[in-house]
Formats: sequence, C-alpha cells, structure tokens
Amino acid sequence: MLESMIALLALSTALVGSSHRLLVVAPEAFRDALAPYCAARAKSLGTKVEFFSLDDVATSVGVDAPERIKREIFARWKRDGITDVLLVGDVDVMPVRFMLLDRATKAAFDTAFYPSDLYYSDLAHADGSFDDWNGAKDEFHAKFFGEVHGETNKQDAINFDRISYLPEIAVGRWPVSTPEAAREVAAKTLRHQAQIEAIDAARSSGNDASASPRVAFMISGGWIDNQSRAQALIERARSAWTVDACAYFTPEHPPTPTEMARMFARQPSAIFHTGHGQPHRWEGCLDQSILDQQTTSDRPPLLFSIGCSTSEICTLPPYQPYVDVDGVAHRGTVAGEVFSDYPPPPATTQTGAHNTTSLSERAVQMPSGGAIAVIGCVTGSQPCAQTLLDGFIEAMCAEPHQTIGSWWQFAVENYVRAERLDSLIPSESWYPPSIYFQGMKFVLLGDPTLRLKSSSESARPIRE
Repeated sequence: MLESMIALLALSTALVGSSHRLLVVAPEAFRDALAPYCAARAKSLGTKVEFFSLDDVATSVGVDAPERIKREIFARWKRDGITDVLLVGDVDVMPVRFMLLDRATKAAFDTAFYPSDLYYSDLAHADGSFDDWNGAKDEFHAKFFGEVHGETNKQDAINFDRISYLPEIAVGRWPVSTPEAAREVAAKTLRHQAQIEAIDAARSSGNDASASPRVAFMISGGWIDNQSRAQALIERARSAWTVDACAYFTPEHPPTPTEMARMFARQPSAIFHTGHGQPHRWEGCLDQSILDQQTTSDRPPLLFSIGCSTSEICTLPPYQPYVDVDGVAHRGTVAGEVFSDYPPPPATTQTGAHNTTSLSERAVQMPSGGAIAVIGCVTGSQPCAQTLLDGFIEAMCAEPHQTIGSWWQFAVENYVRAERLDSLIPSESWYPPSIYFQGMKFVLLGDPTLRLKSSSESARPIRE
C-alpha cells in the first residue's frame, strides 16, 4: 500500500502550475469584510486573490445555485488556472449540494441526502468537460445529484450519476453566517499564518530549535481495531514532522479530556483522531469545554477526525427536519414522517434550526483558539475513512510545505485508487456503496491555501 501511494504521489507532482491561485466565493454583503484578507493572502501567495460574489450568479447558466456557482468556478479553472476555492458561508448563506444514497430506510422511501462539498472540487470529467453530477436525467433522476446506489438498488451501478470524483481543485469552507463572523475568522487565519512564518524563521535561524512543527495523534479503540495501522501512520509522520504525542486507548481505558487538554496546551500544528465521534464531541476526549480552555492561542491546530458526524454542517434529510426545494417544511422520519414516494430534495440552503452545527464548525468560528481548520465527516463514518487519513499523512510528509487543501486533494485522489472505486459493484452487503461515497461526505472547514509549515519557495499543487 505504501509503495503504491508513493508512486501515485510522484505521478501527481507532474504539476500544472507553480503557485496557488485562490478564488474567494461569498455573498456580496461580505465583500468589505473580506477585502483585507484577500489582499493579505494575495501578498503571501504571490498572486492575485479574486473575490466572486454570489449575487453575480443569479442569472448565470445552471439548474440551481450550486450548479451556477460550480460553472463559474469551472470557467475560472479553465481560463485562469484557479487551484483553490474558499467558500465563505455556512449552509444558511452559501448553497450546498446534497448528494443522494439509496439507503435502506422504509419510512424514507430508501432515500437519504447528504451535503457534499466535493461537488465544488470535482469540476470535470476525464475529457475536461463540465461534470454536473447529474449523469442520469431521466424522469425523477433529473432532480437528484451525485446518486450512489447499491444499498437498495442492487441492479444499478454504484456510481449511478457517473461522476468523476477526482478533484481538480482544493475547496474549503468557512462556516460563517455574517460579515462580522467572516472578518473574525479571516483575522484569526492571518494571525495563524504569521505565527507559522515566524516559527519557521526562528527554526531556520537556529534561534529556537524547539519550534519545529509538531503533530499529535489520538488513537481510540472500540471504533475499529486499527492500532497497528495507526502505528504505521505515526511512523510515517515522523519522517517529516515531530510527533509530539501519541495517545492509545482501548474500550476498557477510554480517552480522557485531560489527555486532550495536554495535547492542545503543547500547541501542535495538527491533531489526528480515530475513534467514535458525535456532532458535538470526539467521544471521551474533546468537546467545547476543552476548546474554551485554548482561546488565547494564535496558532490553533488543524483537527482531522475520521469519527462519525464530527463535522456536521447542516440537517440530514429526510431523517432530520428540512425545507425542500419548493419551500415546504418537513419534520423528517425521526419525528414520524413517512414518505410513500421519493422525498423532495432539500433546498440548497438550510436556515434556522435546519442549519445544524457541530463542534468542528464552532472550533473554526471561534475568533481565537479553537481550530484553524477541520477535516471531518458530515454524517456516519466507516473504517474505510482510515484510507483518507492515510493519504493525507502521506501527502503532508512528502510535501510538508504544501497547503492543507493540496494534502486533502491528494487524500481524495488516493482514496479513489486505493479503494478501487471504479470497480466496486453492489453486493448483499450495504458496505460497497458506503465505501464509494465515503470521500463525498467529508468536508474541509478552513482556507485550503493554509500551510502548517512556511516555505521560502512557492509550494506547488500536488496534481497530475
């Protein structure tokens, strides 16, 4: 596995450009709040950072707001060589694409929707044409995107909409709802990058050998028996990073908040977690109370959890309450609603109580401390998510001065190949489609052009 990943990474570094080009997509009302950030990032990236207003897509070509946004990103990728996109807005102000799984739930008519920002990252088919994630447009399928079959519909291809899956660009999201919140996260991000550059300068000059960037691992048993695999991952991390802490836990001796607080206090560049998760906690070790102890840090870590639901960004229709594309509110199957036909797809923005949140969102939203970025799952996660973490660690070791977006982009590319998504077929089990859409339900919350190590040279996209 490791040899194939290294070979893939070598292939992916046949580069299409020498620098990162960032497009910031946000509501027009956010423009003034983000202007200083765009200017500062342009200076640090050495290239123009463009702002694109959501108001400008109202009359663009596309069946709905997500497609119009994606077509604009696609055009700028083709024309201008955009490599990274920062979506500024939580799901109440920034449209999200909901993909579909034929999940076996009778009350939901065997249908489930999940938000997927991979939609904005996977721009094109192999021939370079626009990928609308809607390959099947006959009858009712025209209103469903990124359809994954195989849990209920055993006769269909798992990749029912024939999506490409491979991301052409890196996409991150700031889950903010107001210009002021955007301004605070922007300022926090700039402080973080200034700290990274200062630490790197001190380390390079020999003034502070202890400033070498560090990472930490929280490996919790009881989710999957992955200790040996995690140990190999930690050893790989040591090839390019100082591994500051490795905490192993078993079901009999679960992780504790005390151990996590110690990790945060040492200010690692990243904390990686395997274990059970919920929207508001990494089970047994991380919740808001731990984050509230770290509010003074100007160098909060990247958090990456492969546990369940740690990065929920909005409601999960039709199980949870939601508003559909026609503006009709639904109470959801958990509250007793039963669908006798395909549930109406959710509206591409979900507001109020339907814009549910998570620990990950709050960690990024914090004006200081918390997390500088988070990668996590918007719903239930499965053991194959370990492959996403494997790819991310491999990329950050092979190219330690690269951006977190490039590392994540590579992780998804590697996942497609390592899990052989193109050859998956339905079986009696529910698991093959779950393997397929694992990468679709993980999200990067944060600016994808962030670095955890600065570099005097322009880091380049890890792309074919």
